[in-house]
Amino acid sequence: MIEKKILRSLLLEYLGKTPNTAVGDSTNAVEKLVAERDLFPSKEDCKRVNEDYHFYEANCLNKADKFTINEIIWDLMIERVVTPGRDASNPNYPFFSLTDYGEKIVTQTAPHYYDPEGYMVYLKTIVPSLDSIIEQYIFESMNCFRRQLFFASAVMIGAAAEKAILLLLQAIHDSISDPSKKKKVGQLLDRPNLPEIFNTISKTLDPLIKSNTVPYNVHLGSTEHLLSLFEMIRVQRNDAIHPISGEVDRTKVFLSLQTIPVALESIYKLIEWLSSNSIP
Repeated sequence: MIEKKILRSLLLEYLGKTPNTAVGDSTNAVEKLVAERDLFPSKEDCKRVNEDYHFYEANCLNKADKFTINEIIWDLMIERVVTPGRDASNPNYPFFSLTDYGEKIVTQTAPHYYDPEGYMVYLKTIVPSLDSIIEQYIFESMNCFRRQLFFASAVMIGAAAEKAILLLLQAIHDSISDPSKKKKVGQLLDRPNLPEIFNTISKTLDPLIKSNTVPYNVHLGSTEHLLSLFEMIRVQRNDAIHPISGEVDRTKVFLSLQTIPVALESIYKLIEWLSSNSIP
């Protein structure tokens, strides 16, 4: 069965181009996108989870996938992203359409890996000061993904995440006023240790967030985005470099490519705030 997050992402992409639709039309459109992006599980993937492969072999969604899409549509209704009805002649379900809020959501969805240039334009739009090394890592990750080099793609996206985390740690170091704390962070920059970096960043930012020292519009979602970046690094170091002890597949990398733009946007907001503020 295809990951719900992937089906949701593809459905939102379709809705961005077709804001008034029906369940059957949207299901067919998502099926077409899955085939175009080569996102159907492999025979080995299906065997591992005891899934019937013959639907995917024919480039078709199975019944469970179609039911998941129906579930996603209802989720989107509850979230007020879509509303029942397509027009005055078709006011009820199974027709549905984007709300004003939904239109904002779909316009914030990043271009997909099949359009690396468009993806990078989008990324530079939300993070204008993006580090050139991060930019190159992400671009190469997308090109690896398109060629189904999933281990290589995971390594590249993990390297981009690691560089972003180190830039945040450097910004924390430069902003600290306490000499002893600054020295400890400096030593960590010289000899990076991922768990220690995570603890240092968390222990530094959490009190600032709880005390409202960092404005809400700056730290909004930062905790979740930090966790997603650290997960990308973990996959890079463990699952990709030591494949015997882990597993990298198209789903993991696809989701990383979809989430890293907003994660980087959040990190760079923190970096910008730290660059103009002193912390204890």
